[in-house]
Amino acid sequence: MKHAYLIMAHNEPYILERLIRLIDDERNDIFLHIDKKWKDFDFNYFKDIVKKSHLYFTERLDVKWGTNKQIKCELVLFETASKNGKYAYYHLLSGVDLPLVNQDEIHDFFDKNLGKEFVVFDNHESISKSALERISLYHFLVPWARSHNRFKKSFFGKFHFRSLRLMRKFNIDRTKNDSIQFRKGANWVSITDDFVHYILDSAKKYQKFFKYSFCADELFVQTILYNSDFYSRVFSKQNDDYEGMKRLIDWNRGQPYTFREEDYDMIINSGCFFARKFSTSIDKKIIDRIYEKGMKSRG
Repeated sequence: MKHAYLIMAHNEPYILERLIRLIDDERNDIFLHIDKKWKDFDFNYFKDIVKKSHLYFTERLDVKWGTNKQIKCELVLFETASKNGKYAYYHLLSGVDLPLVNQDEIHDFFDKNLGKEFVVFDNHESISKSALERISLYHFLVPWARSHNRFKKSFFGKFHFRSLRLMRKFNIDRTKNDSIQFRKGANWVSITDDFVHYILDSAKKYQKFFKYSFCADELFVQTILYNSDFYSRVFSKQNDDYEGMKRLIDWNRGQPYTFREEDYDMIINSGCFFARKFSTSIDKKIIDRIYEKGMKSRG
């Protein structure tokens, strides 16, 4: 069975091209969401660089950080891929990720662990009050508070925080009468075909909580998984086990940290399959070194 790579991209064509070249393999299909804000994206160029995989472009959304459009984007990718065929695994990546090992190693690992769900939880036993407030309170003004217009961002940002204080004062909590146990973790996952279909079937049930939410993409998959029989299939139940999810993301040095060339040995020896994030404006050399190593390892 093939693997599906689901990529959410909004900038950095240089990195995206190298990501796609490194996962271009006859055992993979690639599904690419290009944010509507990326006006000059060259669709024909990216179609031409794919030689072994099939590349599919999804419906385009205007994804604003912190809004439920991030969840909608994930659902568009899951739905588009699942309608195309049955895949052993669906790997959700950002457009500023890079693979650290070749496809032989990735496919061999997931073949040996077929049926496991690679999802990380901040804490399997509970969720913090601040994280729960991302969905227990109504974040009506987040799309405007995240505007690139400085006046709108300032004006609606102030009203947003005032509205949250009022809701706390009057004990507004749209989760308190529900039996759902909410959990949080990274939204970048590698999951099975069965679980992808379960997410799509369950999305409407959870929609009321995620409609007026803030950064709820970090609660969406974890909550659905935790409240289902699929939870028994989680590969690692250690808290914050990014290595168990085969992803290297450094939250200690940044939000997350952008890797530099001096991190090369640590990255390559991390035991992870994917790393994020990278930036051409911060350090292009690390991108080139990982890409060159990856192309050589293809054989």
